[in-house]
Amino acid sequence: MKKISVLLIALLASAMTFMTSCDDDDIDFAAPVITFENGDQTVAQGSDVTISGEIYAPGEIKQIIYFKDNASFGDAVTGGFDTDTTTYFSITVPGDQVTETFTFEVQVTDKQDKIGKGSVTVTVDDIISKGTDIKVYCAAADQYTDELSFASLTDFTTYSWSTAADNVSNIDLLYYNGSYTKTNGTPHFASPDYIVINDYDPDIVIHNDEAPAGAKTTYFKVLSDEEAANFADWDAIDDDSAISTITDINNVNVSFETGDIIAFKLADGKQGVIRPADAVDGNGNGYYYDPVDYITFDVIVQKQAPAK
Repeated sequence: MKKISVLLIALLASAMTFMTSCDDDDIDFAAPVITFENGDQTVAQGSDVTISGEIYAPGEIKQIIYFKDNASFGDAVTGGFDTDTTTYFSITVPGDQVTETFTFEVQVTDKQDKIGKGSVTVTVDDIISKGTDIKVYCAAADQYTDELSFASLTDFTTYSWSTAADNVSNIDLLYYNGSYTKTNGTPHFASPDYIVINDYDPDIVIHNDEAPAGAKTTYFKVLSDEEAANFADWDAIDDDSAISTITDINNVNVSFETGDIIAFKLADGKQGVIRPADAVDGNGNGYYYDPVDYITFDVIVQKQAPAK
């Protein structure tokens, strides 16, 4: 009996020794893991970028460090974690540092000095789009001339009456030259739903006085000489600073002259400018309002609508 008691005590002592030796320092924990909630993304140049997610470190979190293109970003975080092993993180890169595509890395060190890493790519897109030599034909009085008289001012595709119906969410503009009395050489840009807004207007007699069902409203404004001067060096423009300051864009139909710059505002709030070339007499008959007559123009438009 005495031997059994001694044996039990020895076993208990051995178990206690084993348990004492197997504390957290002796457990080989897995490296920290980063899971991104707001990770890879494409943003406009100059936009604030938020990167966020969750961290799990079985060996307990010791430190978090951020890197932007391999350069340390901000201060190391050594406390304030949600728990010893988990925490939520969210960090914002300010817009003035969002000038080109970059990689952002989150590096976590646990209390065993194991390191876990995770990275995302932030693709920085240009803040504007440019379209060149977009060609639209003069809208016909009926619906059956299949010339491309409608245009998108964001992807610069052109549409006829027959194709506009299936692409109504994409059309922003129509072109017309003249008036009901056949006044020659009076080019107009108009909203694709202009006929709906203005049931009858002798300046715009097109498509049997109908508009594609569900067409959006686009507003226009012929810029003053002072405003237009901001776009004199058209090819050098690489942001929307001049576009975003244009106000009072509120006409659904504008006529213009050679050399004018026309501002526009789309249904989703994006703004842009049009630089039209001279109208072309497509059949050489001395008139500019036939369906074979056309105009070409260049466009600069915001890729994202301004925040309200």
